[in-house]
Amino acid sequence: MHTRVKIFAACVTCTCLSPGSGRRQSVKGQLLVSQQLLVASLYNLAPLLDSVLAAGLLSQDNYHEVKAEKTPQKSARKLLEIVQGQMDESEAARFLECLKECKQHYPRLRNWLAVETEIQRGPTERKLQDQFACLCSRLGLSLLPVSLALFSSGTLTQFDLERIQAAPTPMEQSHTLLTICLTKGETACQSFYMALYSEDPQLAEDIHISSSLKDLSLNSKEDSRIAVAVEETQDAGHLPYSGVLRKVKAQLGVAVEDEARLNVCELGVAVGLPRRTAKECLLEGVSLEDAAQLEALVALFMEKTRDADRLVSRVAEIEIRNVQLSERGCLSLKLLQDADALLRSASHNRFHTRDYLHDQDHLHSEDCGDECTLGTIFSFLVWDCLAEAVEEPKLKLGGGLAAMLQQLYGRARVDTALLRELEQCWSEGGTENLLQSVRVLAQILRDLHPLDASLRLSSPVEGLYSCSTQLHRVTSFQGVSTRVIRKVLNSVLAASTQQDASPRARQYREVCVYVARLLDTVQEEKSVRDFANSSVAQITQHIRLVLSGPAFNSQAFDAGVWNRLMSLTEFNPAQLGLGPLMQLHQETLSDLKQYLQLGEYHSFHFILESVQMLGSPRLISVNSARGPVAIDDGIEENFSFKTSEPACFLVRLHCIGYVKSKGRFEVHRPRCVRISRLSEEGSRAIHCLDGEVLAQEDDKMWIREGGSGWWEELQCVTLRYSAQLQEQGCCFTITTSEAECEVKFMYRRGRLWATPQRGCEVI
Repeated sequence: MHTRVKIFAACVTCTCLSPGSGRRQSVKGQLLVSQQLLVASLYNLAPLLDSVLAAGLLSQDNYHEVKAEKTPQKSARKLLEIVQGQMDESEAARFLECLKECKQHYPRLRNWLAVETEIQRGPTERKLQDQFACLCSRLGLSLLPVSLALFSSGTLTQFDLERIQAAPTPMEQSHTLLTICLTKGETACQSFYMALYSEDPQLAEDIHISSSLKDLSLNSKEDSRIAVAVEETQDAGHLPYSGVLRKVKAQLGVAVEDEARLNVCELGVAVGLPRRTAKECLLEGVSLEDAAQLEALVALFMEKTRDADRLVSRVAEIEIRNVQLSERGCLSLKLLQDADALLRSASHNRFHTRDYLHDQDHLHSEDCGDECTLGTIFSFLVWDCLAEAVEEPKLKLGGGLAAMLQQLYGRARVDTALLRELEQCWSEGGTENLLQSVRVLAQILRDLHPLDASLRLSSPVEGLYSCSTQLHRVTSFQGVSTRVIRKVLNSVLAASTQQDASPRARQYREVCVYVARLLDTVQEEKSVRDFANSSVAQITQHIRLVLSGPAFNSQAFDAGVWNRLMSLTEFNPAQLGLGPLMQLHQETLSDLKQYLQLGEYHSFHFILESVQMLGSPRLISVNSARGPVAIDDGIEENFSFKTSEPACFLVRLHCIGYVKSKGRFEVHRPRCVRISRLSEEGSRAIHCLDGEVLAQEDDKMWIREGGSGWWEELQCVTLRYSAQLQEQGCCFTITTSEAECEVKFMYRRGRLWATPQRGCEVI
């Protein structure tokens, strides 16, 4: 037995001592280092298994072993175990190629496949990669002192420490620590070895790193002498890039604390990062608070660019309102933080039993335990998402979360990949999956709850920014007189006959009474009801009955507001003991009051679809500056545009409206087309046509429709010169004289118009 142990130890040591200098990491080493990410991301193995089987890399026995595992995570681990144990390096490389071929099925791995597999490592990084498996198995009791030493030196953050400690086993904790060091780069790996030598010299000697530490130690002493002058300016936690982080916070001009009031992913897009890259960073174990999210984003930007001035200057361009959340968004995240705290305070396997996707018992349970509370929070928040994202939400209470999530697929501002991940986490259950579901749901909520109705811009593709905004439902509703609303809200409510009701129960009852009275003002047969002797159940039943009437169908009343009012009747915060839920119900009352007021927004909406930048300037933001306003037999709304410098760009838009005579309508006129692959001769021919040229760039031309017969003539010309013709809807060209401008868009007499208001010219 002793002989076998010695032989095994010698083999491990030999494996750990593979020469590192000048050599790229092996594919198997690469897969091993990234195992945690791979296991979490390979939630549907079928496409990969088919590809690997077709490539002859798996035997039928292996295939059935993987398929026999009970959960996707166990299947992924089994597959990776086969790769490590039964494949040589060339076969592992072919396995990686199979994974790349299936990348469309694994959205969370696309960045890793595109970038991480090509990273060039420093010598100490390569050494740590070579010794990764050895150190995972041997760190043991040295893990904690090494981690604390790295934290003291500023290599690890508090968040990093929490990630390490959250891993369930010592080996997984070691895996997390080493992965973090590799992620942070060469300097962090050097710091790890120095900390290991200081805390466990015997292990350092066993893996033959003590000799190479002399140079590192000398370098460290020089670095420490240089760093003394700035040490006092660092944050208490010695966070990486702490100086840059302070500058970013100062430029934002708002307090970044332990609350969640910002969409930090949107901030990442605004400073130039791809949305997917920023989102993936924030979903990798980053907590919900703004402080943690901003720290992670700054670290990501700096690791990508090493350009602090660029980051700070980009942040200075941002209008803070464009990344802030609405009050409802903040309250929703506050409620979600309650779920997060509940999960973190629970035992590790406490939440394995409930089927959160389909179980709805928690909605009507008066004795609500932790599992019930968690399910209620998830259900309420997803229900609330329907109001923001779905034109006509359909409530199918029997279908549970699964039925509600299905309605969110394919909706603007809701990331499909996040929905899939959310479903996966809830279907598998377990504390770790549920914690990840909290992070995913938090990002969905952030995307759905901007502070104002500013347009969200996509990352540009060849200068084209796609625009999306909050869902705006156009209905026949005209609004209620402000005096009527004020009278209802200023009326004194009769005291409840339930003297033993708790303060929260009284608050909930008051909100329900006000909602019931406001809804009564919308009905044709208006009446004033006295709810003094009515129970909460009777009041909520009255609300549901009123909402089922014809005055509240989706053509006559906003379906999102209707959805939230139904939610009010289903989720009783007094029974559930959830303070943020009570605040959200109060916000629902406030939203109802706002919605009921008279205004053109009920029956009309301008929709900006995209902005095509011409040349190199960047588009920073687009906002509604004023309106919509009904005047001169039309509707007007002003929009402001902010660019990195004076620019020329095309805005594509249309409008939707509702009139009693013809119902809902859309207007995309005057129409515009884009002609590409245009020769000089073809360009001259088109200039002779009746249409109005809006812009021209390289071999592309945008032209607005002319008089009768124009379209047929244009088709003939493009066919003659082999050009391509593409419909562009309604477009206007804006040429600015400064970085900010304002344009008035108008709907009148069945078409759209645009006029300059400030700092620009419009065609």
